[in-house]
Formats: sequence, C-alpha cells, structure tokens
Amino acid sequence: MRANKSLASNEEWKAWGEIDPLYGVAALRGRAKSGADPWTDESFYETGGIDWNLFRSKWEQYGVKRNTCVEIGCGAGRMTTHLARYFERVHGLDVSVGMVEYARARVPGNVLLHVTTGLEIPLPDGSADAVFSTHVLQHFSTTDAAADYIREMYRVLIPGGTIMLHLPLIVWPWGTLEGIHKLVHRVKCTLDGCLAQLRRYAFRLQLTNRPAMQVIWYESSWLYTRLEELGFGDIEIRILFGASKMAVQHPFVFATKR
Repeated sequence: MRANKSLASNEEWKAWGEIDPLYGVAALRGRAKSGADPWTDESFYETGGIDWNLFRSKWEQYGVKRNTCVEIGCGAGRMTTHLARYFERVHGLDVSVGMVEYARARVPGNVLLHVTTGLEIPLPDGSADAVFSTHVLQHFSTTDAAADYIREMYRVLIPGGTIMLHLPLIVWPWGTLEGIHKLVHRVKCTLDGCLAQLRRYAFRLQLTNRPAMQVIWYESSWLYTRLEELGFGDIEIRILFGASKMAVQHPFVFATKR
C-alpha cells in the first residue's frame, strides 16, 4: 500500500527502541544513556505526569469521555502510565518492539500494548472514546501518512469520541508573502527528507550510532480540511504552554467525531 511505503521513519524508531528507548522518546540534551544526566525510570515517567496534568485539564475543558483511550506512539510508556490512571482502559500503539517491551514491564494492568506498522489501529470500528498522541506525528515521513492514520482514528472512535493530537503547525501569513513562505517550506521539506534518508543510510552502514530523527510540520489549513472531510467537528487548535521541558510550547488539535 502507498501509505505503508511512506513510513520510512519506522526504521529509526525500531532502532531507538533497541539502542536507547527513553532518549528516543524524550531527546533532551544530556539525557541519553551516555549523557551527563541520563534518564532514569523515575525522572522519565515524572515528566509524563507533569505534562499529563496540563494536557488532561485542557482535554476536560474541551470534553472527553473516560472509558477507552487509544494512544498513538506510546513509546516506552512516558504518557501511557498516566493515561491508565485516568481512563478505564488504554490501548498503546507503537512500531518499536523494544519500546513496547520496555513499557510492558512498567505500565498498569489496564493497558494493552500493540506493535503495529504505524498506520493501522488494531481495534474494531467504534470501539474507543478517545485518541491521544504527543511527540509522534511530527516524526512521520509525510503528511499523507498522518492523514491515513487520522482516518483510522475516525474509524475506531464512537460518535462523540474525541481526539487530542500534538503536531507542529504552520499558519501562513496573509497577503503576497504567503506564496514565498510556502515555496521556502516546500524546499525545506524536500531537503529535510533527503537529509533524513542520508542519515538512515549512514546508520545502516554503521557510519553513525545515532538513528535519524526526522521532523515534519503541518499546515493548519491542510489539517483542518482533512479533519472536516473525514467527518470531525468542533475542531479547535490550542497552543499549550508550561509543563515539563518536553512540552514548553506545543500546539494540539482537538476534534469530535460527529
């Protein structure tokens, strides 16, 4: 399938799960295994709790049901452990076996973890009340892949179910400069994609011990249009400030399945 072929980024996340699952999830300066202040389980999961307290309050303002939640890109369970204390059941999805195994030994019993290809949600239609994701969609290879995944989110949600998704957003300026900004952005995306692929080749050839970590950005108008086309409503974009260093300033999109 076209969508599966676009997920070149799966390669690095599988590698991070084997090499350094905590740093792969939370790549802060000095926090790698070989860094000056490497992550411990205590400090790693503590940052998840700090962030979840902020995220939860905003989701509650928007409106969220607390039965079944799907977390896209659960990684080593930084957020999963805290989602599990809020929702009755949590399904955590990730492409990395290493990260899922790390999380499985540490998350509560009401969490079910799934290793996926990165674009499917292994749940029946209309079986989830909420879908959550942070620091994941920014690492997809293409925006088309994210659109396919959002379609899956819509499928598994119940009517009235909600999403809370973090992803880097661009809002273009009005007027004559818009076209210039878009052109520069397209060039940057092309160069970033080529650089990420070169880093993948370098890692395969063992020229570096650090897997790639590609980051992409989403046009706000593109995102809004995709959500509306699928059938989402009450679409809101909020910029959240505060919490841990992992979430100092992050945009989230909220939407409800009609």
